[in-house]
Amino acid sequence: MSWLSYRQKTILNYVFSYLALALVILFFCFPIYWLVSMSFKEPTDVMATSLFFKPTLDNYRSILFGISNTPGIPAPRDVTFPNNLLNSMVIGLTATFMALLIGTPAAYALSRFNFKAKKSLSFYILSTRIVPPLGMIIPFYVIFSRLGLLDTRLCLIIMYLIMNISLVVWMMKGFFDEIPVSLEEAGRIDGCSKFAAFWRIALPLTAPGLAATAILSLLFAWNDFAYAIILAGNKANTAPVAVYSFVTFRQVVWGSLAAAGTLTALPVLVFVLLVQKHLVRGLTLGAVK
Repeated sequence: MSWLSYRQKTILNYVFSYLALALVILFFCFPIYWLVSMSFKEPTDVMATSLFFKPTLDNYRSILFGISNTPGIPAPRDVTFPNNLLNSMVIGLTATFMALLIGTPAAYALSRFNFKAKKSLSFYILSTRIVPPLGMIIPFYVIFSRLGLLDTRLCLIIMYLIMNISLVVWMMKGFFDEIPVSLEEAGRIDGCSKFAAFWRIALPLTAPGLAATAILSLLFAWNDFAYAIILAGNKANTAPVAVYSFVTFRQVVWGSLAAAGTLTALPVLVFVLLVQKHLVRGLTLGAVK
């Protein structure tokens, strides 16, 4: 009887654990389902709570090609969303790559070398992340205005690069600290230079951490709204700003808004799913000895 009761308790624990996990997944996935399903609905069904509706692709045709065959779904003359999506990809990827290119060697230097201004420099790099982002917009707006860089991709790339360098430096420094110095010393004995020890030994060992840092940097640049709406005008508008443009004074174009939101979230979602193993390994690197 005791064995049966123990087995029953084990089964109940599994049942309740999977039930709780299913509820958590449902809680987080339901908004995504609601957004995607709304993007396929006609204006008459967009606010309906029914799970069954007649799907349409006119919301996507409207924002991508300016074509609509359904009454109530506008067909804009100037289709700008594909260009906005391209701007987000170019700006986000470039800013992330530049932040990794500059921040990773800096993190390695802070981790491995000792010099007088090390603590002061580390605090200064961290302080750029402590300052509220909105508090930096006005001075940078004035600087970019005088340089003639407003409403350009370069303007937002520089802005995101400045904001992401501190994140890259502090995250990668923690990953480099977890690597034993003896591995690099063994490479130096075999004839490696300092740069070769960094490039061939330290950097490959922190590849999961590098992937996690890249994802977080890309997410910040991709999802940012405040910098993009203030520093960009028409030419360099990104996808989040384009999504907001479907909210007008007269109405909210829910179908087009949902379609634009789905297309904006899809590239990053696919990218994160493809590298999720590296993301988990990177975020847990050094957690288990």
